[in-house]
Amino acid sequence: MSSQRKSNPNFHFSGAKVFEAVNGVDEFLKILEREFFAEAKMQCHFNSSHNKAELILELYFNFGLTETLRHFNDGDWGNTCYPLESQVRISSLFTGALENLNAQNSHTLDIIEASFHYKDTSIVISRTSDFSIPQQIGAILSKVSEHFVYFTKGLTEMPYEVFVPVYEGRAQNVFEPNKSQSSYFDFWGLYFEDSVHHKVMIYSLRDKQLCHEDLFLLE
Repeated sequence: MSSQRKSNPNFHFSGAKVFEAVNGVDEFLKILEREFFAEAKMQCHFNSSHNKAELILELYFNFGLTETLRHFNDGDWGNTCYPLESQVRISSLFTGALENLNAQNSHTLDIIEASFHYKDTSIVISRTSDFSIPQQIGAILSKVSEHFVYFTKGLTEMPYEVFVPVYEGRAQNVFEPNKSQSSYFDFWGLYFEDSVHHKVMIYSLRDKQLCHEDLFLLE
Protein backbone atom coordinates (compact mmCIF):
# COMPACT_ATOMS: atom_id res chain seq x y z
CA MET A 1 0.00 0.00 0.00
CA SER A 2 1.75 3.12 -1.15
CA SER A 3 2.32 6.09 1.13
CA GLN A 4 3.48 8.32 -1.73
CA ARG A 5 1.17 10.55 -3.67
CA LYS A 6 0.28 9.13 -7.05
CA SER A 7 1.87 11.13 -9.85
CA ASN A 8 -1.41 11.17 -11.75
CA PRO A 9 -4.54 10.86 -9.57
CA ASN A 10 -6.68 10.54 -12.70
CA PHE A 11 -4.63 7.65 -14.09
CA HIS A 12 -6.59 5.01 -15.98
CA PHE A 13 -5.58 1.42 -16.64
CA SER A 14 -5.34 0.52 -20.29
CA GLY A 15 -6.36 -2.68 -21.97
CA ALA A 16 -9.34 -5.02 -21.72
CA LYS A 17 -11.22 -5.58 -18.50
CA VAL A 18 -11.88 -9.27 -19.12
CA PHE A 19 -10.21 -11.79 -16.78
CA GLU A 20 -10.09 -15.26 -18.31
CA ALA A 21 -9.64 -16.92 -14.90
CA VAL A 22 -12.65 -15.23 -13.28
CA ASN A 23 -16.13 -15.48 -14.71
CA GLY A 24 -18.47 -12.50 -14.55
CA VAL A 25 -15.91 -9.78 -13.89
CA ASP A 26 -17.13 -7.46 -16.64
CA GLU A 27 -20.69 -7.49 -15.31
CA PHE A 28 -19.45 -6.97 -11.76
CA LEU A 29 -17.47 -3.90 -12.79
CA LYS A 30 -20.36 -2.52 -14.86
CA ILE A 31 -22.66 -2.68 -11.83
CA LEU A 32 -20.18 -0.69 -9.74
CA GLU A 33 -19.57 1.82 -12.53
CA ARG A 34 -23.29 2.38 -12.90
CA GLU A 35 -23.82 2.77 -9.15
CA PHE A 36 -20.87 5.03 -8.41
CA PHE A 37 -20.65 6.96 -11.71
CA ALA A 38 -17.01 5.91 -11.98
CA GLU A 39 -14.60 3.84 -14.02
CA ALA A 40 -13.92 0.54 -12.27
CA LYS A 41 -10.76 -1.53 -12.63
CA MET A 42 -9.66 -4.64 -10.79
CA GLN A 43 -6.61 -6.77 -10.14
CA CYS A 44 -6.90 -10.42 -9.16
CA HIS A 45 -4.42 -12.48 -7.16
CA PHE A 46 -4.98 -16.21 -6.76
CA ASN A 47 -4.17 -18.31 -3.73
CA SER A 48 -4.32 -21.78 -5.20
CA SER A 49 -3.60 -23.56 -1.91
CA HIS A 50 -6.76 -22.06 -0.37
CA ASN A 51 -8.78 -21.95 -3.61
CA LYS A 52 -9.31 -18.21 -3.19
CA ALA A 53 -8.95 -15.13 -5.34
CA GLU A 54 -8.15 -11.81 -3.70
CA LEU A 55 -9.37 -8.73 -5.54
CA ILE A 56 -8.01 -5.19 -5.54
CA LEU A 57 -10.69 -2.78 -6.76
CA GLU A 58 -10.10 0.77 -7.97
CA LEU A 59 -12.79 3.32 -8.82
CA TYR A 60 -11.85 6.50 -10.71
CA PHE A 61 -14.12 9.54 -10.58
CA ASN A 62 -14.29 12.64 -12.77
CA PHE A 63 -15.35 14.78 -9.81
CA GLY A 64 -14.25 15.55 -6.28
CA LEU A 65 -15.20 14.01 -2.97
CA THR A 66 -17.16 17.11 -1.96
CA GLU A 67 -19.40 16.69 -5.01
CA THR A 68 -20.00 13.06 -4.08
CA LEU A 69 -21.00 13.91 -0.53
CA ARG A 70 -23.25 16.70 -1.71
CA HIS A 71 -24.99 14.30 -4.08
CA PHE A 72 -25.62 11.61 -1.49
CA ASN A 73 -26.65 14.04 1.22
CA ASP A 74 -29.00 16.04 -0.99
CA GLY A 75 -26.95 19.21 -0.74
CA ASP A 76 -25.97 19.07 2.93
CA TRP A 77 -22.65 17.25 2.96
CA GLY A 78 -20.82 19.30 5.59
CA ASN A 79 -21.91 17.75 8.89
CA THR A 80 -24.34 14.90 8.29
CA CYS A 81 -24.03 11.27 7.27
CA TYR A 82 -25.58 9.37 4.42
CA PRO A 83 -29.24 8.60 5.05
CA LEU A 84 -29.63 5.08 6.40
CA GLU A 85 -31.47 3.93 3.29
CA SER A 86 -28.53 5.06 1.13
CA GLN A 87 -26.07 3.19 3.33
CA VAL A 88 -28.12 -0.01 3.16
CA ARG A 89 -28.67 0.27 -0.60
CA ILE A 90 -24.99 0.79 -1.39
CA SER A 91 -23.83 -2.10 0.81
CA SER A 92 -26.59 -4.39 -0.43
CA LEU A 93 -25.79 -3.68 -4.07
CA PHE A 94 -22.05 -4.14 -3.49
CA THR A 95 -22.56 -7.35 -1.52
CA GLY A 96 -25.06 -8.74 -4.03
CA ALA A 97 -22.70 -8.07 -6.95
CA LEU A 98 -19.86 -9.87 -5.16
CA GLU A 99 -22.12 -12.79 -4.21
CA ASN A 100 -23.15 -13.12 -7.85
CA LEU A 101 -19.50 -13.09 -8.89
CA ASN A 102 -18.76 -15.87 -6.40
CA ALA A 103 -21.70 -17.90 -7.67
CA GLN A 104 -20.18 -17.94 -11.16
CA ASN A 105 -16.82 -19.29 -10.01
CA SER A 106 -15.57 -22.44 -8.32
CA HIS A 107 -13.22 -20.52 -6.02
CA THR A 108 -13.99 -17.92 -3.36
CA LEU A 109 -13.48 -14.28 -4.30
CA ASP A 110 -13.20 -11.38 -1.88
CA ILE A 111 -12.06 -7.76 -2.06
CA ILE A 112 -8.95 -7.13 0.03
CA GLU A 113 -8.63 -3.46 -0.93
CA ALA A 114 -10.91 -0.87 -2.55
CA SER A 115 -9.61 2.54 -3.63
CA PHE A 116 -11.84 5.50 -4.47
CA HIS A 117 -9.83 8.01 -6.53
CA TYR A 118 -11.51 11.42 -6.65
CA LYS A 119 -10.08 14.55 -8.24
CA ASP A 120 -9.25 16.04 -4.85
CA THR A 121 -8.33 12.96 -2.78
CA SER A 122 -8.18 9.15 -2.65
CA ILE A 123 -9.83 6.89 -0.07
CA VAL A 124 -8.19 3.48 0.38
CA ILE A 125 -10.18 0.84 2.29
CA SER A 126 -8.58 -2.40 3.47
CA ARG A 127 -10.35 -5.63 4.37
CA THR A 128 -10.60 -6.32 8.11
CA SER A 129 -12.42 -9.66 7.80
CA ASP A 130 -14.10 -11.75 5.11
CA PHE A 131 -16.37 -9.62 2.91
CA SER A 132 -15.97 -6.64 5.26
CA ILE A 133 -15.57 -4.07 2.46
CA PRO A 134 -18.87 -4.72 0.62
CA GLN A 135 -20.73 -5.19 3.90
CA GLN A 136 -19.46 -1.94 5.42
CA ILE A 137 -18.97 0.32 2.38
CA GLY A 138 -22.21 2.24 2.98
CA ALA A 139 -21.38 2.90 6.62
CA ILE A 140 -17.79 3.88 5.76
CA LEU A 141 -18.92 6.45 3.19
CA SER A 142 -21.42 7.73 5.72
CA LYS A 143 -18.60 8.29 8.22
CA VAL A 144 -16.54 10.06 5.55
CA SER A 145 -19.43 12.48 5.17
CA GLU A 146 -20.09 12.82 8.89
CA HIS A 147 -16.45 13.55 9.74
CA PHE A 148 -15.54 15.53 6.63
CA VAL A 149 -15.35 18.90 8.40
CA TYR A 150 -13.07 17.49 11.10
CA PHE A 151 -10.50 15.59 9.03
CA THR A 152 -10.22 18.50 6.57
CA LYS A 153 -9.25 20.81 9.46
CA GLY A 154 -12.46 22.79 9.32
CA LEU A 155 -12.65 22.65 5.50
CA THR A 156 -9.22 24.31 5.20
CA GLU A 157 -7.04 21.40 3.99
CA MET A 158 -7.93 18.27 2.06
CA PRO A 159 -5.77 15.18 2.66
CA TYR A 160 -4.58 13.71 -0.62
CA GLU A 161 -5.01 10.16 0.71
CA VAL A 162 -7.20 8.66 3.43
CA PHE A 163 -6.49 5.11 4.64
CA VAL A 164 -9.33 3.20 6.31
CA PRO A 165 -8.57 1.81 8.84
CA VAL A 166 -5.32 1.98 10.79
CA TYR A 167 -4.95 0.21 14.09
CA GLU A 168 -3.70 1.30 17.47
CA GLY A 169 -1.40 -0.99 19.45
CA ARG A 170 -2.24 -0.23 23.06
CA ALA A 171 0.98 -1.56 24.56
CA GLN A 172 3.60 -0.50 22.01
CA ASN A 173 1.84 2.67 20.83
CA VAL A 174 1.95 1.45 17.24
CA PHE A 175 -0.76 0.52 14.82
CA GLU A 176 -1.69 -3.11 14.31
CA PRO A 177 -4.74 -5.18 13.28
CA ASN A 178 -7.55 -6.33 15.53
CA LYS A 179 -9.61 -8.13 12.86
CA SER A 180 -12.92 -6.44 13.66
CA GLN A 181 -15.24 -4.72 11.19
CA SER A 182 -15.92 -2.11 13.87
CA SER A 183 -12.27 -1.03 13.56
CA TYR A 184 -13.26 0.83 10.40
CA PHE A 185 -14.67 3.47 12.72
CA ASP A 186 -11.76 3.91 15.15
CA PHE A 187 -8.74 5.46 13.40
CA TRP A 188 -7.93 6.59 9.87
CA GLY A 189 -4.58 7.52 8.37
CA LEU A 190 -4.32 10.82 6.49
CA TYR A 191 -1.64 12.18 4.17
CA PHE A 192 -1.40 15.95 3.72
CA GLU A 193 0.79 18.05 1.44
CA ASP A 194 4.02 19.35 2.94
CA SER A 195 6.68 21.68 1.56
CA VAL A 196 9.33 18.95 1.89
CA HIS A 197 7.54 15.60 2.08
CA HIS A 198 4.16 14.13 2.89
CA LYS A 199 2.77 14.74 6.37
CA VAL A 200 1.14 11.81 8.13
CA MET A 201 -1.63 12.26 10.67
CA ILE A 202 -4.03 9.96 12.48
CA TYR A 203 -7.69 10.87 12.76
CA SER A 204 -9.70 9.55 15.71
CA LEU A 205 -13.36 9.18 14.81
CA ARG A 206 -14.35 8.90 18.46
CA ASP A 207 -12.59 12.10 19.51
CA LYS A 208 -12.98 13.90 16.15
CA GLN A 209 -9.36 14.95 16.42
CA LEU A 210 -6.16 14.77 14.39
CA CYS A 211 -2.88 13.75 15.96
CA HIS A 212 0.70 13.15 14.80
CA GLU A 213 1.66 9.51 15.05
CA ASP A 214 3.87 6.96 13.34
CA LEU A 215 1.78 5.12 10.77
CA PHE A 216 2.09 1.45 9.89
CA LEU A 217 0.03 0.57 6.82
CA LEU A 218 -0.93 -3.07 6.35
CA GLU A 219 -0.31 -4.87 3.06
